[in-house]
Amino acid sequence: MHNIDPLSVLGPDLASVQNPARYLGGEYGQIVKASAPLTVALAFPDLYEIAMSNLAIKILYDGMNRLEKVRCERVFAPAPDFEEVLKRRQVPLYTLESGIPVRECDILAVSIGYEPGITGLLSILDTAGIPFLRADRGADDPIVIAGGCGVTNPAPFSNILDAVFIGEAEAGLFDLLAELALMRENGVGRDGLLERLESHPSIWTANKPRAKRAVFSGFGGEGDRQVCFPVPHMRVVQDHGSVEIMRGCPNGCRFCHAGVNYRPQRMKSRERVLEDVAFLVNEGGYREISLMSLSSGDYEGIDGLLDSLTAEWAGKHVSFQLPSLKVNTFTLPLLERMAEVRKGGLTLAIETPVDGWQRSLNKEVYRDRILDILTEAKRRGWNKVKFYFMIGLPVESEGSREEEEIVRFLLDIQERTRMQCNANIGTFIPKPHTPYQWARQLSSEEADRKLSYIHGALPKGRFKVSTHRPFNSFLEAMITRGDERVGDLAIEAYRRGCRLDAWEDWAKPEVWKEVIAGASWDVEAETIRERSRDEVLPWDGVSVGVSKSWLWREKERSDAQTLTAACDTDCEDRCGVCGKTVKVVKPTPPEKESVTAEKPREEAFVPGKSRGKEATHRVLLSFSKTKEAPWVPHLGLLEIWHKAFQRSALPVIFTEGFNPLPRFELAQSMSVGVSSKDEIASFLLSEPVDPAVIEAALKKSLPANIGVNRVFAYPLSTRLRRESLSKYLWGNRYRYRIREEGRGFSALLGLASAYAQGIPGASVEADAHDPFLWSVTMPFRADRPFRDMLETETALPLYRVAEITKLEALAVPGNDDDETPTDFFSVFGEVAKANEAAL
Repeated sequence: MHNIDPLSVLGPDLASVQNPARYLGGEYGQIVKASAPLTVALAFPDLYEIAMSNLAIKILYDGMNRLEKVRCERVFAPAPDFEEVLKRRQVPLYTLESGIPVRECDILAVSIGYEPGITGLLSILDTAGIPFLRADRGADDPIVIAGGCGVTNPAPFSNILDAVFIGEAEAGLFDLLAELALMRENGVGRDGLLERLESHPSIWTANKPRAKRAVFSGFGGEGDRQVCFPVPHMRVVQDHGSVEIMRGCPNGCRFCHAGVNYRPQRMKSRERVLEDVAFLVNEGGYREISLMSLSSGDYEGIDGLLDSLTAEWAGKHVSFQLPSLKVNTFTLPLLERMAEVRKGGLTLAIETPVDGWQRSLNKEVYRDRILDILTEAKRRGWNKVKFYFMIGLPVESEGSREEEEIVRFLLDIQERTRMQCNANIGTFIPKPHTPYQWARQLSSEEADRKLSYIHGALPKGRFKVSTHRPFNSFLEAMITRGDERVGDLAIEAYRRGCRLDAWEDWAKPEVWKEVIAGASWDVEAETIRERSRDEVLPWDGVSVGVSKSWLWREKERSDAQTLTAACDTDCEDRCGVCGKTVKVVKPTPPEKESVTAEKPREEAFVPGKSRGKEATHRVLLSFSKTKEAPWVPHLGLLEIWHKAFQRSALPVIFTEGFNPLPRFELAQSMSVGVSSKDEIASFLLSEPVDPAVIEAALKKSLPANIGVNRVFAYPLSTRLRRESLSKYLWGNRYRYRIREEGRGFSALLGLASAYAQGIPGASVEADAHDPFLWSVTMPFRADRPFRDMLETETALPLYRVAEITKLEALAVPGNDDDETPTDFFSVFGEVAKANEAAL
């Protein structure tokens, strides 16, 4: 394999794309194996910010890399700007960890969480140089396999994917990959590996269009471990530590695909959840923890679990979120615990506003119950509520219109609670493997009409209504309910420029509409039509565990507005999922008084123990940013340090207030792409710590591309004002390596030197042996104007002119231009003496 180093191969082109850190790797906790018999490129068909928010990606990454003979590295869909760079430079898409060309991997494993990811998948194939169609791939191409909720109807992907794994990876995929790795080590080629894949009961292929969902019966057991690595090095959509407290959901909401696809419910023990939280905080560095499940309020003993967590982590800057709460699981104790944290607004998934229609959905979110919750919530400090609704659910009764009922509901709730009411309204999509899989979907025109009515009927200024674009819902339905013809439409749409369809910045609905209009079949009519009971559906070859007869029975109960009891250990209404090994798991909650959370760690310092204490010492440090680190944006760099402090267990002082952060500051923020050998930062401690201990703790807690050069700590006197680092900053000394494009400007050095001569302390000097290697010393106030001058004179962006490395940060005691600049540690040596004298 000929690995690609994007820093050297792409060079200045990285600076031309948005968020280049997306494509570089180098995060804390990434796993790099030199080699292995089987190499897997683990993909997600969306941008880094989405992919690294996805818990499944981390589970797959950890599970595959735990296999001795498997090397797993990540690759995500490129944004259009980076795709253009790759194609222009004729560089194939590569993995983040080692730069392995994706087309040279043995397997491309794609986690598809939502159906419109199909164009993201095509983008990965295209930029990797892998044929779109499985029939066009040869012995040297990777096997393209997918899994996830987005491919439980594999038919639209059947001409693209070589195989689809149906179910939970822990229940068979990892064992299968271990077997394939052994086969690969013994010389078995692509065809032999595919043949073995096809023989697995949970693998679907176009040649064997039948598969049964694999269900992990060991969830929460010894073989199931908490994951969090790699930790993202830039802001992602959900930058929380995630503990999956329950997999599956006891509630049989008839519209919910995930509720069926993850049956049965399996709960982790409270002790195990406490251990997992400690791991995320101490090893991952997370201070915001999401207790994840499809319905977290249905976790038995959730009140006691929150009691245990808050008792252990109160005062240590760790907060907890319950992102999936059913209205019926809101209890007074739970509301009290939630009131201890942020009270910006409540979110309630109502779906439909009429009580009878609620029963059709197998929900019991009745208006009186909602009013009780909101009345109590307002009394405890909440002032706004957000409701989720869907239009097009197959529940409307004769003489009633759902859009009118939604408007009546919102007006009534606001009148009676006086809370700010916001609403998010989407168009219902009848998903495969649900009781509504036979139902008709609204056309885009019908959905537009209903949404326009809601917008017009609610008084502006009193309500904020956001809606999902009906065409986006239609597009998702076309893929989730379609057959193999849909894959051909997706390929054509991609070739015409469709990318990342969930992003408004890049979505091209008009192109999709043109492709659909040019199809040889009536795409809209086929997508939205009602299905008959005896019709063979495109996804019938996939069994997710529930029987088709049970789904039909649930549909009939929906029509009759009849409820079905929740999934439980003594369930009398068998859906077909449970068996000898697969069953509902509900650990017995321990006695409340006997439950204590795991201690964070047995070290000299506990993260956050300084809360409420005064700062006694200040730490000055110099650190380097090399390799991938210069491309990390400023906010991402701050988050790297914040997580490093949490891992280090140093007694760092935090800010006060609602969202406490480490009292950490940088002397300045450098431009993205500028390497540095001497970044200056400082933070505060609540007690003395030996600088050698600080240095060792930080080096262990930071990614390899951020190096700690020097640490200096001194005691603080309350009699002296503590100045910010910027107070002392004079400027910097750089190395400018003039690039090829900049070398055509023979007068550039003379212009730069002349510019520097007019500024006290500034200088620009060329190396005696290399006129294109400059030493630049520049005060901070002139730094940006100097770079602007170079851009103006060359008519090129600076990244095309020079590669810049910061060599040294320079300081003065009083930030006076007339003073001779020196290094920060010399200046702070005098500051330390003044503080010690004032103690």
